[in-house]
Amino acid sequence: MDRRIHTPMRFVFKAHGIVTLLLATLLLAGCKAPQMVQTEYGKVKGSLDLDQRTIQWLGIPYAQPPLGALRWQAPLAPDPWDTPLQATDYRPACMQLGSMYGPGPDGVSQDLSLQDTFDQPVGSEDCLYLNIQRPLNAKQDLPVIVYLHGGSHIYGAGSLYDGSRLVQDDVIFVSVNYRLGLLGWLHHPALKTAGPNPANSGNFGSLDLLQALTFIQNNIAAFGGDPDNITLMGQSAGASHVFSMMVSPLNNNLFQRAILLSPGLLNQSLDTGLVYATGLLQTLVILNGLAPDPDTAATFLADKDATWIREFLYGQDAGTLLNATALVPELRIAPAIFLDGEVQPGDPFAAVASGQFNNVPVMMGITSEEGKLFTQNGMVVDSAALWTLMLTFDAEDPSATPITLEDIVQPTLLPPDRPQQGSCGEEDFIVGGYNDFANRCGALATTDLFQRLQDTALLPLLSSQQQQLYAYQWRWNQQPFPWNIIHGAVHGGDIGFLLGSFDAALFNNGYSSQNRPGREDLSSAMRTSLVQFARTGNPNHDGLGDTWQTWSPLPGAAKRILFDADDQQKQISMQYE
Repeated sequence: MDRRIHTPMRFVFKAHGIVTLLLATLLLAGCKAPQMVQTEYGKVKGSLDLDQRTIQWLGIPYAQPPLGALRWQAPLAPDPWDTPLQATDYRPACMQLGSMYGPGPDGVSQDLSLQDTFDQPVGSEDCLYLNIQRPLNAKQDLPVIVYLHGGSHIYGAGSLYDGSRLVQDDVIFVSVNYRLGLLGWLHHPALKTAGPNPANSGNFGSLDLLQALTFIQNNIAAFGGDPDNITLMGQSAGASHVFSMMVSPLNNNLFQRAILLSPGLLNQSLDTGLVYATGLLQTLVILNGLAPDPDTAATFLADKDATWIREFLYGQDAGTLLNATALVPELRIAPAIFLDGEVQPGDPFAAVASGQFNNVPVMMGITSEEGKLFTQNGMVVDSAALWTLMLTFDAEDPSATPITLEDIVQPTLLPPDRPQQGSCGEEDFIVGGYNDFANRCGALATTDLFQRLQDTALLPLLSSQQQQLYAYQWRWNQQPFPWNIIHGAVHGGDIGFLLGSFDAALFNNGYSSQNRPGREDLSSAMRTSLVQFARTGNPNHDGLGDTWQTWSPLPGAAKRILFDADDQQKQISMQYE
């Protein structure tokens, strides 16, 4: 133990490290080795973060590694371990093609080296791990927030989301890895096993999440969490997974609240999955030199039985599988969350309407400029160049790294605020400015699509079953020019505000000392609402500035609370229809 702890209290401590260590000692008085926790599978040893006043356990296995014969199978519970597991470092992300939305070469950092991984396989098949962060105190039965990352079901990792600031408000934060892309969702008859088996649908990533939630419910009490007060939270694809967990017939009340942030398309048919798997097989046959083109590959595969196809698929290393998706644009985004009737209901909306789902209080969020994440085809730079511009921009001195809209945006989309003019079709590409393009014509999704999904489908459906239904819109766009236009209130921009993790946020190139007072004020209000919702199912608190009313389908009724701020302070108000 550091001897400085025993210095008489009348001594004036000026060194920050000493003060922090003393505080930690006082908080942990009477607690022996709080970072050592006994789970049902063995002991795990975490680490203390004295600066953040947190304890964290990183890289806890919640399932056996899905390797070899377990690749396209339902996850199995982890094997017990005899010696304490050193849970002090993040484990690898699940296999994916490198992008600005995924982990860096070290599995965590998102620096300039990230662009060296773009479109290259990164991560590992051995990736079914979760991370737990809690406050550095002796409190027990704390609310638990389980975060599911987004990334179109093909990118991302739990390690990219830091909950250390959030947990200082006396909650526990858990981030989860789950299988992605074709390793997480692949439907083909050759992969089916005899007899009933939930894995036969190809919903392997969904089964990972069910296993993770089961692990959390059975073990979180040992970390100080309340297994009867778990909030499942996800953004984008992660929000789609939250909804899928709500309606899954296999969900046995594994969580008590749900937060869906910018949910996208929610599910796919088994037929769609089979079309994808067929295209993948043909591409792999070509890559393996067994056929020169898709037509010949189709003929080659026509006389192959299920055993041959199964062995062929299992014989491909993960890098080859991912490289196949990089070669064919139609294979890049694998269909996910199959409506198989076992892991997922055949009609999830009908399941909700009939009350056959995990009916819990719901918070749902959207950003006002969702589509600005999906505007790459409206830019004159590729992803690597855009990433370089983002990371080398000096928000404190924009003149030191001058960037114009012309450096990024296609000339046909300037000026950026030109009103709507026409179609988004490829042949008659006549639209307004960049802002209109982002709202209507983003490559994968648009602002309009995200809001329509919530307003016309999810919110009315859930309101018929649940009174505790809260919606928000995040509008903050105070970044220095040109990022206030390029990104603005972009898809995913609200995550850093909710977690309070500005340093680790994807769009932190727009954060400056000038806009810090306002965004910190807004973040504090949003973060407190998140914690209050996790505790009680109601996000209201004294610092909100307005009453966050429940969403109502009635004309003229409350719809969303608006989260915004200028450079100096938050601007929050309730929106009515």
